[in-house]
Amino acid sequence: MEYLFYLNGDHPDLARYEITSLLSAYGHDVSLRIIHPQLVLLSSRELPRPALERLSLTHSVGTYMGGMEASTGSLEPSTIEHIMCDDPFSVRIKKLDKGINAMGEERRLARQILSVVSAPVDLGSPAQRIVGFHVAGTIHVANVIASTSAQAFDGRKPQYRPYFHPSSLHPRIARVLVNISQARREVFDPFCGTGGILIEAGLMGLETFGMDIEEKMVIGTRENLAHFGLEGDVRKGDATRIGDTFDEPFECIVSDLPYGKSTVVAGGRERLYARAFEQMYEHSLHRLVTVIPVFFDFASRGYTVESHFTIRVHRSLERHIHVLSH
Repeated sequence: MEYLFYLNGDHPDLARYEITSLLSAYGHDVSLRIIHPQLVLLSSRELPRPALERLSLTHSVGTYMGGMEASTGSLEPSTIEHIMCDDPFSVRIKKLDKGINAMGEERRLARQILSVVSAPVDLGSPAQRIVGFHVAGTIHVANVIASTSAQAFDGRKPQYRPYFHPSSLHPRIARVLVNISQARREVFDPFCGTGGILIEAGLMGLETFGMDIEEKMVIGTRENLAHFGLEGDVRKGDATRIGDTFDEPFECIVSDLPYGKSTVVAGGRERLYARAFEQMYEHSLHRLVTVIPVFFDFASRGYTVESHFTIRVHRSLERHIHVLSH
């Protein structure tokens, strides 16, 4: 079976890595074929719905129905019959490349479908959402089986939580960090701040453990988790001495390390990072995913850098995402 993934346009490389990391964690060998920076095709046995519903930087996933030439081409009737049923459907065309009449192509595709299946058109609340993506003269068509809600992510932005701090990650980024850690059971954040990473992990059904050196952040994280109906084991503690607070290692560690001028520790920020990464090495069983604003020599601490991505926050600040193993 083939699946078509429509990706977030801001971070397509990270979006593709999220897909391969997460599906690999669910036991799938993944090789993506890039059709467009925002569109990839995957051949695989049936994909697990829980994994697809976790994706952050994928707008939608659909069962691939094939590609047809714009204006004149058509889908194979047997493919339409195999993938679709007689439930109400809608058709939408997205122009990733210009050069077509989207409404005209929607009507043309709907007529093809109606000639094969006895399904009514329903633009209000369809049971089947057929989406076509125009790329270089070809319209790639899929029957959507999973999608993300931009409104849900927006509703979890830091300013809408009971306890707010301006340095918190956007929920989409927090979730993608958890997903590329390949966590299936639990996540630990030793610099939990206001709990953004733990919120996304908890909403995906993972056990959450957090720690922060500031009592107000610990209380704030607990409030924010409760706001979303979640529970977590969040404690006051020093990330340079994790063993004083938590005894057992964790499946995965995911953390956005402090980077502002308010970060205070004897020896400076670099000293904090060095000591914290030594501790995280000892307390992680699988992957460690971290966000820092500067270069750090992970190899000297025994880590292997599996992957690295850069996200620009504003003109003078970049966040570096590192996926680490040991």
